[in-house]
This record gives sequence, C-alpha cells and structure tokens, in this order.
Amino acid sequence: MGLLSSIKSKASRSKSESDWNSESSADEKDAHGLGNASSSSNSFLATSNLDVHAIGYDTNQALTGRTLENISVNRVESGQTEYISLRQKKSSNSCALVRTSDQDRTLISTIYRFGPGRHPKMHIVPDNAKVSVDAALSNKSVPGEEVEVKSRSFTSRAQVFDTALGKYQWRYGDKQEKAAVNADSLLIMERADGVRVAQLIRNAELRTPGTVKYSGGNGGRLMIDLHTWENNDKGATSGVEAFVVASCILMLKREADRFIDNNIALVT
Repeated sequence: MGLLSSIKSKASRSKSESDWNSESSADEKDAHGLGNASSSSNSFLATSNLDVHAIGYDTNQALTGRTLENISVNRVESGQTEYISLRQKKSSNSCALVRTSDQDRTLISTIYRFGPGRHPKMHIVPDNAKVSVDAALSNKSVPGEEVEVKSRSFTSRAQVFDTALGKYQWRYGDKQEKAAVNADSLLIMERADGVRVAQLIRNAELRTPGTVKYSGGNGGRLMIDLHTWENNDKGATSGVEAFVVASCILMLKREADRFIDNNIALVT
C-alpha cells in the first residue's frame, strides 16, 4: 500500500468514528442565541427556498489539495440559478456574490485574510453602484458597508454579523433542532433576540448531489423567512436574501477549512 493510500485509509477510519458536523460543547451553548433568549423556530416559515450547490471536500479531496469551486444557488420552485459565488484564485477563499442575470455587478464580496485573529470581512455593495467582481475583490475603496465577521468565542464555530440590517449569528443546530427537521447537519441563522431567520439543512435528500454526510463545506437546502421585511420594508427583501446567501456560503467555506485542517492533522 502506497503512502497516500495509507494516509487516506487512516483518515477514513478516523472520520467514520466521529461526525465532522457534530456539535462541540461550545456549539451547544451557542444554541441559546446571541443574548439570553432561547432560539425560536416556532414562528419560522420559509418564504424563500434555495439549493446551495457546493461540493466541498470529502476525506480524499481534503488530503489531495484545494479546489477552485464557484458555488451556484438555485431557486427550488423554478430550478433557475439565482446567484453564483465567484472565486478568482484557488489559493484564496475570497469571493463575490452576483446574480446570474447580472454577473458584472457584485452584490456582496467576502474577503478572507491570513493570520490568527484576522477575521473575514464582508462588503455589502449598494444597489446604485455597479462594481465588477475584480474590483470588489481587489479594490479597498469600493462603496458600501463593511462587515467584520467575528466568532462567538475561541472554541465556537458560531459566527456573528453586526450589520445595518441588524445583528445576526450563524450557528450549528443541536441534536434536538436537527431531529426536528430530519437533518444530519443543521446551520441556523438567527437575530440577536433568537428569532430564526434562515436554516441550511443537509441530509441524504437535501445535501448537494454527489456529496456524503462526512464532508466539509458541502451544500444543502437553504430556507429563509423574509416575512419581517416583506411586511415592513419590502424594498429590502432582495438585499436581505443576498446577505443570507453570502453569509451562509461563508459558513460553508469556514467549515471546509476546518475539515481540511482536521484531516491533515490526523495524518501528521
């Protein structure tokens, strides 16, 4: 057996003993929202259903190198591709979210920075500005709102987004929350008061075709509840949806990075 085959076999055995998408104790604590309020899914009713098509990484891919993947997001009802997250470099996760109908106009860019404590930054481009993908990823003077993404704590996978749209967090659902929606893995986006805004469900039926349970960064069914904006500020609805999509993709990319690092650590 060659060295690479031996490494893959060892990693495969190890990962089968532990679900890479399972919750740590820190993630369990994050299930209580940004404040003291408990997360509420009772009023959650999806107004937007999207399929996030992301291959991510399985064990073999994690050990053989990073790929350059553009992530597409399709509307479930029509099957039409609504968004594409575009990357320019294999060596960088930095990406720009565009609508399929207007790929020359960036909606939101996400810039990843190297080094400890250097969190990703998202840039929400205003509707009246036309910014190309190249400019959005390389020009620091692009107009719009800059959002620094922060972790809840050093050990937590939950990410906090403080924006003009409000304060939100993405976190991993606990066992009860996963069971309630029949999910192998559940990502939840909620407001500061714990009200659920969106969820990404991954299971045998909804995860990106061709991917498996023990993967990192693979896609699934993204469900978004836009009732608040449809009732109070309908003009903001499309912008909120785009932000939910971009921040969800950010979570998947961070998950993929952890998955790769964990697999490499197993064999070094």
